[in-house]
Amino acid sequence: MRNLSRASNTPDLSLTTIDVDHGSFVKLVGEDSEYRQDAVNRFHQLCDGRKLVANVDHKEGSTLHLRLIDPADPATAEDPLASINVDLVRDGVASIDRKGCKYLASYPQVQKKLREAVGEAKRGRYGMFEFGDVEEDE
Repeated sequence: MRNLSRASNTPDLSLTTIDVDHGSFVKLVGEDSEYRQDAVNRFHQLCDGRKLVANVDHKEGSTLHLRLIDPADPATAEDPLASINVDLVRDGVASIDRKGCKYLASYPQVQKKLREAVGEAKRGRYGMFEFGDVEEDE
């Protein structure tokens, strides 16, 4: 892991240059979703003005698949799998990218953490789960 604010040999990874639709293991709700603006707003709430650590979970050509971690978040000290990616799923504004994430099976603990976050979102009826389960069957 490398602190993005201290990486002198990397390009500026501001939120405007990060693909907010896909992070490691997750994807935000689609552009046609009524929850899209909530998803983008939540992403910015979790990231804007914070010094984040990006864990590169996978690289495809020049595309880096990042798990974003806020080292100032107390949950990070308690749980090494805590990440903004998981928070977005728990908030019901992102889902597990089962089809596009070819490396998901290589991270069983992260996969379990994401499934738990989906369960929390469903039970709390957060975001896209406001009216029930909207996930496709596996």
